[in-house]
Amino acid sequence: MKKIITILLLLAFVSCKKEDFKAEFTREFAIQSTSTGANYTIKVALPQNYNSELQKYATIYVLDGEENFDLVAKNCQIICSERSSTNVLVVSIGYGNDRAVDYTPTDVAEGGGGAEKFMHFIKDELMPKMEMDFGADSSRKSKTILGHSFGGLLGAYAFAKFNDVFGNYLMLSPSLWYDNEIVLKYEKENRSENKKSHQLVFLGLGEMENSGRMLAPFEAYYQQLQNNYPDLIIKKSLEPHLSHGGSKNPNIIKALNFYFQNR
Repeated sequence: MKKIITILLLLAFVSCKKEDFKAEFTREFAIQSTSTGANYTIKVALPQNYNSELQKYATIYVLDGEENFDLVAKNCQIICSERSSTNVLVVSIGYGNDRAVDYTPTDVAEGGGGAEKFMHFIKDELMPKMEMDFGADSSRKSKTILGHSFGGLLGAYAFAKFNDVFGNYLMLSPSLWYDNEIVLKYEKENRSENKKSHQLVFLGLGEMENSGRMLAPFEAYYQQLQNNYPDLIIKKSLEPHLSHGGSKNPNIIKALNFYFQNR
C-alpha cells in the first residue's frame, strides 16, 4: 500500500511540475531603457504558423514576466486552438528596476513611484520594437496589459493615465489600496476623456482576500468603471476559497478566456 501511495504522489508531482513554453516558439532579447535607466529581458511567444510578413498580430504584455510568461503563453495557445482563432504575441517583460518601483504610481513607503517612466518605456521603446521586429499591430484595440498585485495596480494606472496605449486590461488582485487608493482618483480625473474609448476590462480577486485591504477598493473600482463607461465590456471574478497568491493562476486563465471571447 505504501508503495502505491508513493507512486501516486510521484505522479502528482510530475504532473504539477512547471513546463516551459516551447523554445521553438520563443524569442528573447534585452532592451536598455532610456526612460527608466534599467535593462529588461523580453521574451516573446510566437503563434504557430507565425509569419509577420503576411499579417499583423495582437499583443499581450505580461508583467512579472519571469513568473507568468509560460502560463500565459501556453493558455493563449490552448484557447486559440479550441476557438480556431488567430493567436497573439505574448510579450513577457522581465524585471529591470524593482517591481515596487516600476509598477507603482507614487513614491511612498510601499513603492518608489516609477510607473510613469515604466509606461514610457513600454509605449516609446518596447512597443515600437515589437512592431518593427515582430509584426505587432500598432492599433490600441490590439494591445493588452496583464498584471497581478502591483502589476494589476499598474494596469489600473495605465487605464487612467495612458488610456491611449492599451485597449484591454487584465488585472488580477490589483493593489488598488496603494497610497490611499490614488489610482481610483486618477480614474475620476481622466474619466471624461477615457470614457470615449472602447474598453475591455477583467478584474479578478481571491475570495479570501476580503479580510484585508483588497476587496473594498476592488469593488469600488469595479463600480466606477461599470457605471461610467458606456463602451465598456467588463467582467469581475472572485475565486472561491483562494487567497492573493492562490487566485492568480485561475484568474489569469479566466482573464485570457474573457479576452479572446470579447476582443
